[in-house]
Amino acid sequence: MPFFDFHLHPTLKCMFSQDTSKTSPWEKIDVKAIPWILRWCTDFSYILGSQSNFSQLIGSGCNLVCIALHAPERGMTEDAFLNKQASGTLSKYLDPAELAIMNNPNTRPYDLIIDDLQKVLLNPGRFGITDKKIVMLKKGVAYDQHDSSSVYVAFTVEGAHSLADTYDKTTINADSILSNLDDLIAKKGITPVSINLTHLEQFKFCNHAYGILFVTSEDFKPTGKEISDDGVRILKECYSRGIMVDMKHMSLGARRFLIETLREQDDIKAIAQPLVCTHAGFTGLSYKDIPDYIEYHDVKDTAYGYILWGKPKIYGGVTMTSFNPSSINLYDEDILAILESGGMIGLSLDKRILGFSEANSRPEALNDLAFEEEYISLQEKKYFLTKRGIGGKMDDENCIITQEVLEGGEVNPDAAFYHLCHFMSHILHLVKVAGDGGYSVNQALSQVCIGSDFDGMINPIWCCDSVESLSDFKNAFIRQFPFYARANRDKVKLPEGFEIHTFANQLFFENGKNFLLQRIG
Repeated sequence: MPFFDFHLHPTLKCMFSQDTSKTSPWEKIDVKAIPWILRWCTDFSYILGSQSNFSQLIGSGCNLVCIALHAPERGMTEDAFLNKQASGTLSKYLDPAELAIMNNPNTRPYDLIIDDLQKVLLNPGRFGITDKKIVMLKKGVAYDQHDSSSVYVAFTVEGAHSLADTYDKTTINADSILSNLDDLIAKKGITPVSINLTHLEQFKFCNHAYGILFVTSEDFKPTGKEISDDGVRILKECYSRGIMVDMKHMSLGARRFLIETLREQDDIKAIAQPLVCTHAGFTGLSYKDIPDYIEYHDVKDTAYGYILWGKPKIYGGVTMTSFNPSSINLYDEDILAILESGGMIGLSLDKRILGFSEANSRPEALNDLAFEEEYISLQEKKYFLTKRGIGGKMDDENCIITQEVLEGGEVNPDAAFYHLCHFMSHILHLVKVAGDGGYSVNQALSQVCIGSDFDGMINPIWCCDSVESLSDFKNAFIRQFPFYARANRDKVKLPEGFEIHTFANQLFFENGKNFLLQRIG
């Protein structure tokens, strides 16, 4: 059985190398190039190694994918830590000259994604590849799941800024984005399946959810409000072209504005496309639960506030798992809105997004809560502080503690069952949300797939740290999920007639394939 992935980046890491010595998207990144101190004291090896290069995709049977077109934001490319590594052994992949081009004020984000598309992604011959090919899916192009020499690709655009003529936040506008979208469709022959209005950095179109921890730029702190008039204009133009808007990276306020206000307007109802979240995690919470799990602080002289989250524990077997409740993930109402719209959810394979916490094994910390941190825009504080009292469930009865994380056992690439449990908890929660919301559970189970985000900047679950592990990951899921579901039968019940092999084939291939080909056909 082949595999499908709703969101990955086979060429993102190639973008940081010089055009004259471009890193091949057909070869693995050599993690040995990482300075030893980084390998020893950080997870950078796993971040760099969460790969999905084209040889790996073909070799693993993952021949149907949605590739994200993305121009890295300046908060990343100008980061002092990143640029320091560019002067060392990583310069093969992080070339200082290429970073200088990316950071040049005259560089257009749209040019970056088009250069990457034409010179790298769609040009295997440049890298000596003559027996394999990249096939762009479009109307009239037949997909062959048995083709073992091709990767069939559709495209998403991650961040509306990626279609812009400038990174300048004062001059960036919807006109250039829509003009370049027309160019992408008419002249480059690519109609994206979906577009994220926002990504990791604050642009004027849509407020974003705080989503990056290892880079400290103030640019990543949300300060906006919901979706601006320019953002609504982009959304309407996308819908009118049959392009979906991806809810990933939208702030909580933006998502609620989209679901509760925009999509209720008659002019948008007439053209509305399904809601999708291509690389998601769940919070385990309803909107109304949010204030019970937070400790909130204003940050002096800024336009953002700080939240410390307790991590809800709901499902477990031998030990408890937890969810990441920060607003980059989907709340129960978000999940139900996607399902009811006929959309699709791609589950991310980032361990933090799936709720895994690193444990502090010091004896004095064993009873401490495991926390997640987040910054939110002051303009959207009302979506979080919906009760007079907050933090009412930040205790060891409702939130996971360090001792419970440690009971998950050793977590490393050779012993990663605990990560698998976090993934399985997401399937159980999807069933629970659908059932509680009066939605067909069987239908909900046909609206979930894998959206790994491999070759982005994720820290992967170690039971599937690259596309090469998809087969083993699927087999582990088939072996373990029936037992995990049985251990949680007091909280959620699988539908009558549920059969694990059938569902695994849906989850890892059929659901995504059917949804994508229907959109393209």
